[in-house]
Amino acid sequence: MSWQNAPAVTKLTASQQGGTRGAQLWGAQDNGTLNTIFQETPGGAWSDWRGPDWAGSPPPRPAQVYELAAAQQNDGRVQVFALDMMLQLWTVWQTSPGGGWSSWSGPNWNNAPKGMKRIAASQQGGTRGAQLWGIDENYNLVTCFQITAGGSWSGWQPWPATPENSPFLMVTASQQNDGRVQLWATDTQQQLWSCWQTSPGGGWSNWSGPNWNGAPPLTNIAACQQGGTRGAQLWGIRRDYTLVTTFQGSPGGGNWSSWSTESFQGAPTVFELTAAEQNNGCVQLWAVSLDQKLGSVTQSSPGGGWGNWQF
Repeated sequence: MSWQNAPAVTKLTASQQGGTRGAQLWGAQDNGTLNTIFQETPGGAWSDWRGPDWAGSPPPRPAQVYELAAAQQNDGRVQVFALDMMLQLWTVWQTSPGGGWSSWSGPNWNNAPKGMKRIAASQQGGTRGAQLWGIDENYNLVTCFQITAGGSWSGWQPWPATPENSPFLMVTASQQNDGRVQLWATDTQQQLWSCWQTSPGGGWSNWSGPNWNGAPPLTNIAACQQGGTRGAQLWGIRRDYTLVTTFQGSPGGGNWSSWSTESFQGAPTVFELTAAEQNNGCVQLWAVSLDQKLGSVTQSSPGGGWGNWQF
């Protein structure tokens, strides 16, 4: 049995949301059906799973979903992004923090490059809203950002290349608990690279890598801001499907822990993952096992220890 009687989802994304709710999780099935579930109160009970009409808006909407990303917009409202099976970008956003949803906008929202394979999004500090990254059909990283919280978006622009002109496969991003965002991406050799903002909503460092922080080869990655005195936490899936992690000892600091060598909290072998804060400072992590069961594990306190996996 899967966590909260989940359908057989194979793609995941999650986001903290404002208002009186906690986190929200979205999952796409092999056939592209999009489902979601949300936390009715921070750290509290979860709703039932909802189907493709969860946003309450009529078509057009992505009929089948291939890839997902979600982030707060720095005003408490969440925006969700989805690639359909034709690799066209769609988006939908909350009309109030923790509230209802707009109609879907797409395909090729914001004149997105066609043929994007992966997407990732993050809230950022300063005066901006969210930022979205995508890996295009040529394995280059591209981005656009929200000029003001909940406001208009910039045009798409290329992201600086690594010193090795790395072709990218996976991407994730997270705030560091000080308003600055850190970005990670894996290349076609499964090497991990990272760069970070030098101020909240501001400029960016150069790429650090390959094998940032001594990372092993990774097939998938996910990151999340956490509460308490720590910064962000990053999880990765090794080639043998073992879930490993590293975390930031202080917000925005360079003092990242060594990568774990054993499966995080005793997780089974997994291939997909995502994480979000619950609006109470505690992070919740989800992963899909090789037999397509959804599991979850939650922090017991902001920036603190973790409970047991629930499948």
